[in-house]
Amino acid sequence: MLPNFIQSKEMQDMKIKINFNNKEVIVNLENNAATQQFVAMLPAEFNFQDFAGQEKISYFPEKISLKNTTGGMIAQKGKMFIYAPWGNFGIFYKNVGFSKDSALIELGTVESGIEYLQNQKEDFTAKIEILN
Repeated sequence: MLPNFIQSKEMQDMKIKINFNNKEVIVNLENNAATQQFVAMLPAEFNFQDFAGQEKISYFPEKISLKNTTGGMIAQKGKMFIYAPWGNFGIFYKNVGFSKDSALIELGTVESGIEYLQNQKEDFTAKIEILN
């Protein structure tokens, strides 16, 4: 069962903060079933690695159900997503796609700090927490 605050319309304006190496990335979250499950795990620490020179990826501590989620987003700089085939999540720091990829489920959009992800060359651990 999800906490009541996650089920409310407040989810529409929810943001998270990703802290690593004294840097901060702010993400505006989407209001969907996958995001609600992710938020229910927070605060938590996640290990990130670079993938293909275009995104930072990590894995959830527990599996997220994609049953009530619709895939399909364009892989653009600043988009936070779940990659359905692997069940991992990440943030694109480069524009990669030009058409919708049905394997991607949008979690949110970076509001500030994308340059910190782009400039981070090594793997890192980040604390992710709800801002509001």
